[in-house]
Amino acid sequence: MSNDRLLAIVSKMYYIDKVKQNEIAKRFSISSMMVSRILKEAETSGIVSFYVKMPWQVDMELSTAVMKKYGLEDCYAFDIPDDNEVPLRLGSYLADYFTQILPKKSAVVGLSWGNTISKFMQALPYMQVENCSLVQLTGSFTSVNSMVPSTDVINGASKKLDGHIYVLNAPLYAASKYMRDNLLNDPVNKLITQMAEKSNINIIGVSDLSVNASTLKSGVITPEDYRELLGLKSIGDLAGTFLDSGGNPLKWSKSNLNTGVPLQIISNARYVICVAGETRKIEILKKICGKKYFNILFTIKGLAKELL
Repeated sequence: MSNDRLLAIVSKMYYIDKVKQNEIAKRFSISSMMVSRILKEAETSGIVSFYVKMPWQVDMELSTAVMKKYGLEDCYAFDIPDDNEVPLRLGSYLADYFTQILPKKSAVVGLSWGNTISKFMQALPYMQVENCSLVQLTGSFTSVNSMVPSTDVINGASKKLDGHIYVLNAPLYAASKYMRDNLLNDPVNKLITQMAEKSNINIIGVSDLSVNASTLKSGVITPEDYRELLGLKSIGDLAGTFLDSGGNPLKWSKSNLNTGVPLQIISNARYVICVAGETRKIEILKKICGKKYFNILFTIKGLAKELL
């Protein structure tokens, strides 16, 4: 029997016929270790190849290319032709992924805000996680234009995960640096940063700087803020931190008024997942994907192609 035929027959018996390795060894009068080596050689030579059918409509080749180019740990580029379905479907896919990586005990999860993140929260199944903590990463704002604020996101997630919540009792931007310092010195708010430093998973959103951006539509920034940021050539924000044209934190009039968890702390979690589905976010994504702010990207095929 030729070597290739042996490799093929043994592989068929093991992978297709589900014959155990020790039974194959007996049938061919060889050792179980030899069977293992044959299976490895069959894989190396190409006689055996593996195809994993993902439960989502995702372009794995495109996803892998983006992951390698930007040094990400993981990337998923989903095929979602209808723009109106992007937040709902991205949020649903993220909920599936999240349940697989969530520690079953003593999990600490940080959440920012945004349309897709709110859809993620809604898609989460009810789970029992022992000693789960949920941390609000960005300050609060009043909900307008159907935008879901960070407090609603964190409260909704806590019901799904039966977790203890750490709510940031502060507006997204304080009225003055003096007020910001006082707010962040509050014992409850100080605990937010301490918990964020222990986070296993942080889920953050990105906004471009345009008239359609969530930050402007929700009232997070005022028209005056918008004009100032445009003048400084800001490209948008990541988890509430506005960035300059190089993708670095921007110094502007409200830089020292932001009450949220600093981006450098958010970035230290084991899993930092950025969700971005709108095509208008391509320019900011190009600037931040290689900055190590996050190590996992959930996006759509169109954006992934532009990133390459």
